[in-house]
Amino acid sequence: MPERRPAGRRGSAARPAPSATTPPATTPPATTPPVTVRRATPDDLEVVLAMRLALLRAHAGNVVYGRLRADAPERARRLFAEQLASPHEATWLAVDAAGGALGILRCMEGRGSPLLDPPRYGYVASVWVAPEARRTGILHLLMAAAEAWTRERGLDELRLHAAADNATATAAWQAMGFTVAEQLFVRRLPAD
Repeated sequence: MPERRPAGRRGSAARPAPSATTPPATTPPATTPPVTVRRATPDDLEVVLAMRLALLRAHAGNVVYGRLRADAPERARRLFAEQLASPHEATWLAVDAAGGALGILRCMEGRGSPLLDPPRYGYVASVWVAPEARRTGILHLLMAAAEAWTRERGLDELRLHAAADNATATAAWQAMGFTVAEQLFVRRLPAD
């Protein structure tokens, strides 16, 4: 699903659901070798921009994410450059042997309500795997990087948002152990 950040910011993820023949979530599917996951740097801005805009465009029919601004690429370039430099988040790229990007995942530190535990958690803010690379284990590799990064910060929970109209993403996240915890309702107000 497209960007939906915690506490009113936009963030996160989409990938087709595993098929009936896909191994269970505890056994990630084999990747097409060699695929590696590396942390994105500011030098990767153009790749990050292309992949994250592809994620947003994939949700053109969604009631929230389908309203992509005409100037989104220019805004995204500045925003993503700031995110790549932030010490409170990380973006990973899954790359093939030639260095071509096959998938992307952005994770950040989220802040919980002062009345609830945990006070901080890892938040998967956006995920996209190139259509031709789906169902090859890339999502599992990216999530392993996010989990390790989250644990390094002493956090023991990951959260994400998925578009309600993306049943395949919902199934994929549930297969990876995520539980639906809330729903977002949207109602456009009629013009006066």
